[in-house]
Amino acid sequence: MIVVTPGPLGEPARRLLAALGSRGHQVLQPPAPPPAGDAPVVLAVSDGPFVLDLAGAARTLAGRPLRILVLSRLGAHPDARHPALQRMWRLEEHARASGAPTLTLRMAPLVGPETPLWRKLRSRPALPRGGRKLVNPVAEADAIETIVRALDGRAAWEGWYEVAGVEAVTLAELRDRAAATPGPTAGGAWEPPLDEIEEHRLAESAPWAMHFAITPTPLSTWAAVA
Repeated sequence: MIVVTPGPLGEPARRLLAALGSRGHQVLQPPAPPPAGDAPVVLAVSDGPFVLDLAGAARTLAGRPLRILVLSRLGAHPDARHPALQRMWRLEEHARASGAPTLTLRMAPLVGPETPLWRKLRSRPALPRGGRKLVNPVAEADAIETIVRALDGRAAWEGWYEVAGVEAVTLAELRDRAAATPGPTAGGAWEPPLDEIEEHRLAESAPWAMHFAITPTPLSTWAAVA
């Protein structure tokens, strides 16, 4: 399976696709054409200009079957206040309207020992409203495994899913757990930005877990409870 990225993806989409290389999947950047063959080509898209050149992609593929993977984010909605979340919704809609099989994954905040968000929280940053905001963080390893299972044919290429953990914790609780783990703080970043996180509602993780046959990784796997 080949994943073709049409342009700058932003984070965490770029990082998730880069991780596929170690799992046996080739990630090509334009203008590199996909190798000859008849296997479906996956066009991966994420934050950025929401107008996809699907006609151009079809010409490049010369009749090969096309699938679209939308790496979206939790909170994408037409009525979202954050412009990036409105933009992600338009991108989702444009991909769905293409007629090509489309799979949309809305990523919750990604956590793990080395993720930018975990590094940021490890530094004990100040939090808005005392950190009372509830979030459903998901292990980055689970997000990568989700994409792998889709590419390997272990999940139907259709619909949209909230890729989110089952545990609802406050940002303050998450910060305390991160701060209790050893490791660097360099490279830490709010991913997604804090004002995006403020728009998150509690996610429905069960449809994702069932569709991809994934048991979400508990925070306690690597995060000590402060």
